[in-house]
Amino acid sequence: MHARISMIMLASGALALAVGASTLPAMATAGPSAATWTVKPGGKFRGQVGDGNFWGILDVRTNQEIRCTANASGWSMQLRFKKGTGLSNPIGRVRSLSFPRPCFPGHMGPVTLSAAGTPWGIRALRFNPSGELTSGRITHVHLALSGPHCSAVLDGSSATANDGTSPFVYNNELPNTLQTGGRFRGNLHVYRVTGCNSMLHSGDVVRLFMGYDLNRALTVTSP
Repeated sequence: MHARISMIMLASGALALAVGASTLPAMATAGPSAATWTVKPGGKFRGQVGDGNFWGILDVRTNQEIRCTANASGWSMQLRFKKGTGLSNPIGRVRSLSFPRPCFPGHMGPVTLSAAGTPWGIRALRFNPSGELTSGRITHVHLALSGPHCSAVLDGSSATANDGTSPFVYNNELPNTLQTGGRFRGNLHVYRVTGCNSMLHSGDVVRLFMGYDLNRALTVTSP
């Protein structure tokens, strides 16, 4: 089930990494203008990077990617979702993210991650009932990478704006995975790059790939 993050990466365009063939069901039922959402049961949730998931940052211009695998399974996020019917956006928020251990992308030494701009908004835009998939955008994204051989900032309009956005897909089926990627575009850029084996370049558009499995079932539908 964790391999679904690779599926989303491929679906997000030709510049995504070629990690395996897949197709996603067409998101053609409830459109981006869908006014209301149903969320059950709502409340507080904890998401954790599954053993088969990873973090990836892709520089769109160069098609180079920094991938975090080792230690990423210890990373987590705290979320809160609205509950009920007739809900408007944002349907939930990422309250905090935890990166207790650094990761070791290839030949760069340890890289520590941190997040700002929280709470990040979770805005649902389209629902596909046949695939039980909700797609949308995560807002207010700001991430920083820090290490002896690689440091950078991911954000939207500037390095300090806290207005980054990233597309996401949520699957109602177990293990209830919230992951970035999908049909909608984000506005993430990378800034203040130092080192990183020249795989990231300041000012470039980047795509963020991550997958978190929720600690309990959550169902999101529209209407």
